[in-house]
Amino acid sequence: MPYRQLPTTIIGRLNVLEKANEKVSSTAQENWAVSVETKNSLQTLYTQFRNEYGERQEEFARQAQASAAENNQENVLRQFVSHFIRVFNMAVERGKYMASDRLFYGLDVSQSELPGLSSEQELVTWAINLVTGEGKRMEQGGRDGVAPVPMSNPDITEVETELNSYIGLSNAQSAAKQAFDAENKDVLDMLPAIDSLIRDIYDEVEFYYRRQTASNKRKLAGEWGVVYVSRPGETPEEEAPEE
Repeated sequence: MPYRQLPTTIIGRLNVLEKANEKVSSTAQENWAVSVETKNSLQTLYTQFRNEYGERQEEFARQAQASAAENNQENVLRQFVSHFIRVFNMAVERGKYMASDRLFYGLDVSQSELPGLSSEQELVTWAINLVTGEGKRMEQGGRDGVAPVPMSNPDITEVETELNSYIGLSNAQSAAKQAFDAENKDVLDMLPAIDSLIRDIYDEVEFYYRRQTASNKRKLAGEWGVVYVSRPGETPEEEAPEE
């Protein structure tokens, strides 16, 4: 026989409250399957819960948009950092720069491969190393009295521009996440009261229709938002014989 099931998701809870609210609004009071007290709680908590959920979803969309922008810029910055190091190392091979110039960027003298750039922390650290290192190299580098040659394709200004853009977008994403977390907490804080209300609705509705046959009780209670599910192996129509 199908049995009642309390909702476990936010959407499931909203669906129960929405259906119960629509039913109580379209039914004469003398035919309500819930008490006046429960009806008043329903209309107050449902409106508040729906609004809190709507605000949560708005912040979730903003966070998703901010995360996408941050991720895209992270890939751009990684490309510029890796290209800078690769081009610099190729220039070392051609003799344009000295191998010891790698030390300005925090690289080993003999390091011709890319450092780790997979994590956000690694990427930002190496981008900063390149920006500060290029400045030091231009001040202190060069040889035989010849002024140092700036890196190009990409130059350090391009790397710094992409770094600043990434930091700005990362800060925006962090702010968006904090805003979402705050709205999500508002929704979660309401769940105990919402679950208590839904249990009251279920209990009162099922008690109101207690003299109906099992199948008819489920049908009528379902109009008030009570959810029934079948046990494994049952079809929705299967039920135990009426007592």
